[in-house]
Amino acid sequence: MKNRLKRILTRPRAFLRSFRKVGLWSTLRLVAIRFGSRDRIYRLRVPQWPHSVHVRGGMSTDSASLYEILVRGEYDLVEGLDSPKSVIDGGANIGLAALYFLIRYPSAHTISVEPFPDSIELCRKNLDPYADRATILHGAIWPDEGSVCLDPRAEDWLNQVRRARPGEDGSVKALTMKSLVSMSGGSVDLLKLDVEGSEKEIFASGTEEWLPNVRNIVIELHDPDCADSFFRAVASYDYEMSSRDTVYFLRDLRPKRTSTADSPGAHPKSR
Repeated sequence: MKNRLKRILTRPRAFLRSFRKVGLWSTLRLVAIRFGSRDRIYRLRVPQWPHSVHVRGGMSTDSASLYEILVRGEYDLVEGLDSPKSVIDGGANIGLAALYFLIRYPSAHTISVEPFPDSIELCRKNLDPYADRATILHGAIWPDEGSVCLDPRAEDWLNQVRRARPGEDGSVKALTMKSLVSMSGGSVDLLKLDVEGSEKEIFASGTEEWLPNVRNIVIELHDPDCADSFFRAVASYDYEMSSRDTVYFLRDLRPKRTSTADSPGAHPKSR
């Protein structure tokens, strides 16, 4: 994310791409926000969405995330899904991915999970027009129930959560995938995860309790260890996969018919 953030709307090619996708006014507004104050909340109206969105300015990743979704089509990988009803948005940030899915799929209900207080405040604001179809939870997806600690960094694209150290109390509720699947009615049509490295923990163990109830996954894998953990967890499943950069989309996840799985940790080729 860091390198993408630096180049977004600062190069003629990126500016032209944005102009073609969202028009001149929205592009100029994105540029102004990108060079605005990190402490200010900006309101932006874009042609694709019926309601304005609220984003932080300056070096926040908010404008970068919006650019990735609207201009570069980050979640266009999920195009063609058959009207998903239940969507879990892990690492919801300010709710932009949930907005994308709510607008694209009018019958969908989203459960958004975000651990950082500033981000979840904006998430609630952005998803308010869809309150009847959007559930927002202040917490972090984690393999165990209890609480975890926030680990904010100087650059907010590096913000993470971590286990509490001995003698340390967690500061945010830990939510398991098993409990979130249950909240979704026992099945999830689309699981989106952008959890800044926590995917390594989430997929390390216990996935047999919830993964069979997930049909499709779109996930950003942040390093080789995260990728190894994830692909080991899905090694006993068949699926169709596509990818772009570090974002992977696994469509139609289903248990393998044979008992022989692919080599643990092997990364299947995108199709």
